Amino acid sequence: MPFVVPAIINLGTALITAGANALVGLGLSGASAWSIATSVVNFGFSQLINAAASALFGKKPSAQDVGRDLAQPTTAPAHRFVYGETRATGTPIGTPVKGDHIYGCWLLNSRPSDLSTFTLYLDKREVVLTGDAFDLNGPGAAATEFPFEHHVNVWISRGDHTAPPTVFTDEAPWVETDAEHLWKTTDAWQGWTVVWLKLDAGGQGERQERWPSSPPLVEVEGRWSKVYDPREASHDPDDPDTWEWSENNALCIRDALRQNPIRQYQEDQLHESFNDYGPDVCDEIVALKSGGSEKRYICGGTLVFNDGEIEDQLNPMFVSGAADPIRIGGKLGYAAGEYRAPDMTLGYMLGQGFSFPDMVPGDEVVNTLRVSYLSPNRGYETAELEPWEIPGARDADGGLPAVKTLDLPFCASATQAMRVRKIIGLRQRRQERIQGGELPPEALNLVGGSTVNIALPAPYDVLDGVYEVESIHPGLDPLGDSGEVAMRLPASLVKHDPAIYDWTPETDEEDVFDEPYDDERTGTANPGAISVTTGDAVNQSTGGTIIPRILFAFDPSTSGGLVGYDWQYRETGGDYTTGGVIDVDVRNGDGKVFGYLVGTPGQTYDIRVRATGSSGQSDWVEITGVTPIVDIEIDLPIEGAAVGGAGEIISSFRAPNDPDFRAMEIWGSDTDESGAASLIGTAIYTSQNTVVSITESSLGASVTRYYFARSRGDYASASAFTASVSATTDP
Repeated sequence: MPFVVPAIINLGTALITAGANALVGLGLSGASAWSIATSVVNFGFSQLINAAASALFGKKPSAQDVGRDLAQPTTAPAHRFVYGETRATGTPIGTPVKGDHIYGCWLLNSRPSDLSTFTLYLDKREVVLTGDAFDLNGPGAAATEFPFEHHVNVWISRGDHTAPPTVFTDEAPWVETDAEHLWKTTDAWQGWTVVWLKLDAGGQGERQERWPSSPPLVEVEGRWSKVYDPREASHDPDDPDTWEWSENNALCIRDALRQNPIRQYQEDQLHESFNDYGPDVCDEIVALKSGGSEKRYICGGTLVFNDGEIEDQLNPMFVSGAADPIRIGGKLGYAAGEYRAPDMTLGYMLGQGFSFPDMVPGDEVVNTLRVSYLSPNRGYETAELEPWEIPGARDADGGLPAVKTLDLPFCASATQAMRVRKIIGLRQRRQERIQGGELPPEALNLVGGSTVNIALPAPYDVLDGVYEVESIHPGLDPLGDSGEVAMRLPASLVKHDPAIYDWTPETDEEDVFDEPYDDERTGTANPGAISVTTGDAVNQSTGGTIIPRILFAFDPSTSGGLVGYDWQYRETGGDYTTGGVIDVDVRNGDGKVFGYLVGTPGQTYDIRVRATGSSGQSDWVEITGVTPIVDIEIDLPIEGAAVGGAGEIISSFRAPNDPDFRAMEIWGSDTDESGAASLIGTAIYTSQNTVVSITESSLGASVTRYYFARSRGDYASASAFTASVSATTDP
């Protein structure tokens, strides 16, 4: 349908005629008329605002970034509107604990919602429920399947509530001084959509699996905001109770403009393109390659309001529907993502000095688009289409890639994302423009986003073709002392093509392989069994000192999203002490995660490890009874000798010249067997290559004794015994 307005301002037919007659009467060409003009009386301006350019060249937070931020507890939850059918992330706005229970409330939508049915997800796991979650005076809906059965009760407030669930104020009531963190009947957040959860921690054995994070990540899937539809006679723009849920892209944007908390547009500030033309285009049915169909442009997602212009915050919604905002005489309008056929042909233009640029700035060149959208089959997580090379664009750019990323955070359809990708990609490649020219008075009805057929006589026919109006600025041009005026329409035009919007599902759709979302969750997988190595291979030598160590290693956890491995140790029978955290990327040559425990030789130790990640912590994996070993080879003492005397024998040995030597022990026996010998005195500490002697007295007459010696080193190391030396006391 033609995209025009009846008139931007009531000029009066006589005024327009007077201006046109003035030109004819003076016999002036368009160029002469432009040169005579001394001033322009401006009375209307229309501009097509390229929202796609803002999306391509001004990176916005992704839907996942928004969800992550919304999940954080805060005393000032972000104001948000949730549109269409999607999954909304809850913001904890009160999660007091009483005993083993959390009595919590999460904000979902800063306004009432349709939410006639819903699906609850806790830490990305669907919670199967039975019961009435909308009756705040009853027991709520209860979880029926593992791991939440008997541990979760749910109530949903769609904005029409006046108090928390009765269970909250009965079981966890506010008490002055003693329990002021619990619930009053006035703690209601009226007018907001919230979910109330009574959560039971449960036994220690399953608690980690059931509640990997506390409070849990809460998400609710369903149909959200009700919006005003000007096409529906039963809808009253001033009575939200008459509105209905819709995912129509134009209606959702219209609603955000009218209801936002930053700067609300009034009805008379919105162009009529928001009332019927835009919504009608969005509701058109588009065939799919699968044989099904879908509405042309739907909208689904969470709009979080922050500082800045409201128009800038709505750009992602416009782009997700291949639409652009337009300014028409001070009003904001909706240029839908469709081809608008020209409603007029112009055979002449006014003014002079037209420019016809054929290049766009280098930083705006794009020949390949990477497009992301929200995938319902992946739990409304961001998914990407295949990178799309704009046909012929790379060759035209000299073969150099120019890749831009386009996020469609309010597009929950892969096929819609494909159509938007083609439209925006080809629109961004348009380079032929007419700038600095003026359209004649009969083009008054054109506005930004309109199309016009230019058919100029030779030699200007090189400019001929269909153009889209990027901006047009009507004005009155005084023609001198006569007081007559002419209509002037300075405009900027860009060459346009209906092929931009052509779509053949059989050839244009790409296959999308959505791996089925698996919400089964067993927590973070355990690391593998622990193996240990002790002895010289793992002990650390610092030159003069040996540090005894235990090397422990294990196979990594198979879970994704890991951040590290906690490990602890204890002397067997004692209490565990933290050893620290092993980085998730630490691996040995066999691909195992590893670490070291410094210990004492002869002491036994227990070691345990667990994996930590986005899904929580695994169970502990333990190994017990491990002992550090220091194996030092020390040379034997030498030059042994024994001399008998009256009731005594003196035995001596020379210490080896060995750097590991620390002390010597001398043992004695009545037989020539070291196994039968006993230590005489204590170990004698001395330096290397030193003679050590010891006297054994009170032996009696004619007693024969045999003596053995051995070297001692660090960490209880010892050499073997020497061969014996012997002597006999005097008779």
